[in-house]
Amino acid sequence: MSKILILGYLGGLGQAFMEVYEDEKPIGLDREDFDIANESQVLEIIQKHQPSLVINCTGYTAVDKAEVEREFAESINGSGPGFVAAACKEVGATLVHFSTGMVFDGNNSEGYNEDALTNPINTYGRTKLLGEIEVQKRMDNFYIIRSAWLFGKTKTGKKSFIDIMLEKAQTGEVIKAVTDEVGCPTYDFDLAQATRALIEVKKPFGLYHITNSGRANRFDWAEEIFRIKEIEADVVGVPASDFPKRAALRPKFEVLNNTKFILLRPWQEALEEFLGSNY
Repeated sequence: MSKILILGYLGGLGQAFMEVYEDEKPIGLDREDFDIANESQVLEIIQKHQPSLVINCTGYTAVDKAEVEREFAESINGSGPGFVAAACKEVGATLVHFSTGMVFDGNNSEGYNEDALTNPINTYGRTKLLGEIEVQKRMDNFYIIRSAWLFGKTKTGKKSFIDIMLEKAQTGEVIKAVTDEVGCPTYDFDLAQATRALIEVKKPFGLYHITNSGRANRFDWAEEIFRIKEIEADVVGVPASDFPKRAALRPKFEVLNNTKFILLRPWQEALEEFLGSNY
C-alpha cells in the first residue's frame, strides 16, 4: 500500500485529499508540524515518514499582503516547494504540487493552455511561478497542477467568497460583485478526485491544468450561490475599479484550459453539491 503524506492538510484542498484518500490512511501535516521554508525540517519529515506520494497543499495565499511580505511569500510558495521536491527525490517519492492561474497575465480571453507563456502581474503569481520552477529543477517525478478560484471545506477558519456572500445576504445590504474578472470556480473535492485519477492512470509526469468546467465572473458566482440556496439578495455587477484599490493587480482572465486530462463537471453542479451538504 502506498504511504501518502499530505502537507497543508488543514486547508480546503488538504481536507479534500484527506477525504479522497481516507481508505489509505494518509498522514496529514500542517504549519504546526513543520516549516516548509526550513530545508532541514522538510528533509527530516520526509525522511521520517518515507512516503511514496507527497501532496503539497501548502501555500501563502494572501494575494495583497504578498506585495509587502514578498520574502515571506517567496519562502513558502517558491523556495519551500523546491525543498519538498529535493526531499521527495531523495526517498523516491512522487510529488504533487499545486499552482495557480495567476502565473499568467490574464490578458487572453480564450484562456491559457498548459504550455502558454507565463507572465505573472503580481508578487503572489511570481512566487507561485518560482515554486513551479524549483520543483522542475529539483526532480523529475512530479505533477504540477494549476487550478483557480477554489472553494470547499477548510479547518483554517479563513472566510471564503461563499461565506462572505451568504453573510452579506443576511444583512439585506446591496451586494456589489465584480464583473470584469473571470475565472473557473473549482470545487476542492473535484480537484482532489481528478488528481488521484491522474496519478492512478499513470499519466506522464509534468504540468496540468485542472478546474471545473465553465467560467464565471464574481457576479455570476454570487448569483448562482443565491439561486441554489433560494435566497433573495440584491446583487449588482460592478467593475473592479468600483472597489478600493487593492495592493495587487488581478488577471482579467484567470481561465485555465485543460487540454491534457479529463474535463470535470460544470462548476455550477459542483457548487450545488457543496452548498447542499455544507450550508
